[in-house]
Amino acid sequence: MHNPRLIFRLSAPVCALFLFAAAAAAEEPSPASPLPPVRKDQQSSPGDAGEKIRISADGITYSEEEKTWDAKGDILIKYGDFAVTGQECKIETENQKGFIQGDVRLQVENADITARSMEFSLGSGYGTLRGAKGVIGKNLTFSADKIERPSADRFLMEEGVLTTCPSDNQEWVFKAKRLDVRMEQIAIFKDVSLQFYGVPVFYSPYWFAPAVTKRSTGFLLPGIGYSSTGGATVKNSLFWAISGQDDATLYLDWMDKRGTREGVEYRYAPAERTYGQLNLDYLYDRGLETPLYSAKFDHRMKFDDYLDSMARVDIESRTSYGKEFDDSTLLRTRRYTDSFFNVHSTGGPYALSLTGRDQRELEAVNGEIFTKQPELLFSAMPQYVDGLPAVVDGSASAASFFTNRLGGDVNRFDARPRLSLPFAASRYFNVTPWVEGRSTWYSRSTADTNAFAANYYAAGAGVEGPRLNRIFGAGDEAWKHVITPRIDFSYVPGYEIGGDARQQAIQLDALDQHDPKTLVTFSLLNRIYSRTQADEIVRLNISQPYDYREAQRVDIAQTRPWRDLAVEFKSHPAGWLLFNTDFAYSHYDHDFSAINQELGFTWDDFHISFDRRFVNTPRSTFSSGVVGYRLSKAFTTEISAIYDEDRQETTGSLATVKWESCCWGVSFNAGTRLRTELLADGSIRAETENRFFFSINLKGIGDIGEKSAPLVAPKVPWQESPGQ
Repeated sequence: MHNPRLIFRLSAPVCALFLFAAAAAAEEPSPASPLPPVRKDQQSSPGDAGEKIRISADGITYSEEEKTWDAKGDILIKYGDFAVTGQECKIETENQKGFIQGDVRLQVENADITARSMEFSLGSGYGTLRGAKGVIGKNLTFSADKIERPSADRFLMEEGVLTTCPSDNQEWVFKAKRLDVRMEQIAIFKDVSLQFYGVPVFYSPYWFAPAVTKRSTGFLLPGIGYSSTGGATVKNSLFWAISGQDDATLYLDWMDKRGTREGVEYRYAPAERTYGQLNLDYLYDRGLETPLYSAKFDHRMKFDDYLDSMARVDIESRTSYGKEFDDSTLLRTRRYTDSFFNVHSTGGPYALSLTGRDQRELEAVNGEIFTKQPELLFSAMPQYVDGLPAVVDGSASAASFFTNRLGGDVNRFDARPRLSLPFAASRYFNVTPWVEGRSTWYSRSTADTNAFAANYYAAGAGVEGPRLNRIFGAGDEAWKHVITPRIDFSYVPGYEIGGDARQQAIQLDALDQHDPKTLVTFSLLNRIYSRTQADEIVRLNISQPYDYREAQRVDIAQTRPWRDLAVEFKSHPAGWLLFNTDFAYSHYDHDFSAINQELGFTWDDFHISFDRRFVNTPRSTFSSGVVGYRLSKAFTTEISAIYDEDRQETTGSLATVKWESCCWGVSFNAGTRLRTELLADGSIRAETENRFFFSINLKGIGDIGEKSAPLVAPKVPWQESPGQ
């Protein structure tokens, strides 16, 4: 179960630091110098439980009158897990109390502590250190004027300083006048301030946090932001460590213009292959004067290597909560909620799945509802028939649907067995003829007397070859170019076979396409492989179908037998460069039906990514991109935007400035996004929302403030640049 990265864990390192004999920090201990070996000049006396107290030094004397041991020079005192070194020490044998000073050093698990002096009790390990400082874990440094350990699980710290910066370059520190720490319970801070380069930037007279060294319940650091529609925003949250298998985060956010939002995020993982998450959010929006809510639940359970299941519950208010608050462009622009469950089983060449789905249109008074309740699907993968050169495969499904668009329930059963006979016509050509049966049965109810079935067949063949290839270059710089031509023929008979039923088919999804077809598809595939990258670096596929049935039509003035020319080009010739494009072109309209373009490039301290999506019907053109530049090792900038070319308006933008040092960082984000609102009369009002985010990251501690989610992700990361 993951731990939230913003958890306020200041108390955990402090507690680990002061556990002299039994510290149990969560991080791997940093290497520390070993304690000096016990020399032959040593004395022993029994402890509280009869365990020997070992003392070694350059010189040890015992005063019978004062009942004390006096030691000087390279002293080591060890009792159980308690061990300390110094230069001058006095131990009172009657009350088992000691005082050591001069280069005092205490080393325990995950901690290396030095002090000016230390008073201690040999029997219990309780004591007081003065002028203490040290390092715990991998990089957490501290100092304090005085540290007291009055009991086994309580520690008091006065004038303490805590940071993850190295001791010789403490760019930021938490400074507290007093800390009261109860192990595995709570730590109370009094008069605490956050300082950067000696300048206080944050102060609180009182603060508390979980005092544990492991995942635990506690408040998270608050998030602060601003938007033109929500006003000032303060995000407050509490992390609840319920058990070792589940936890939750409780939210209570305040938005100046919209109200108070409550939320819960519950996570669980009771087994290695079972996990899930529940998100609940609610807000009565003062601006919209309507309640907004969202409930999302995702569950995954893998029973074994052959049986898997997943489920999702997706519920939103009619005025979409996601459109108002989700950072994801996909979630903000979606039209439907999507709840489903699926149980999938595989065994050899066979697969069986059970699927249910419920989709509901958002922001519509009488929105569309589509429910699959449920669908049972059986699939057989291609496999050779014993003793024959034939290959069989197929599928069968049974489903019940409800859609208010069609006015009620629809039951459907579909079966499509297929038989193919692949063979090599020569050393240059591979041929695969096939034939397929189709039977699709429809009814409005189980007692429907008007049920009908569309029964027909389909047939076709594929011819591949001759495959041509050539190798360019030699050694590690070799390139291989492969050209593969292919012709595919598919035939679905006319309506003379099952025509009435096929034309009455209820359109639910792609399985309900029963149109006649006589189609020949020509394709040419080019691939380039690189020996250096041991992978395909360029792929170009060109294809175009020819509809023979369309060419024979006489009921229209102009036929269009040639379907759109499709071109797909993908390339990733180097780690620092990516370029992909695909398009469909109609030579009858002399226009593109669709175009997709994708570019990613980085060089030294510069990177750029670009996307463009164009669809002709209905017309839609969106471009998105991100440009980043690294001014220095610590200072980076990035600008991203999404642009609607048809409406000539920016639907989203984000500018980020980030500075990072060895132990802390700061980021500022400013952006806009297009927000739409469904009005009572059914019209839509659009406005641009301005948003601002500021965040300080204390490495090893967490974030103060709030970060914006990336608007556009880079295609090629900085670290893959050839100049790096």
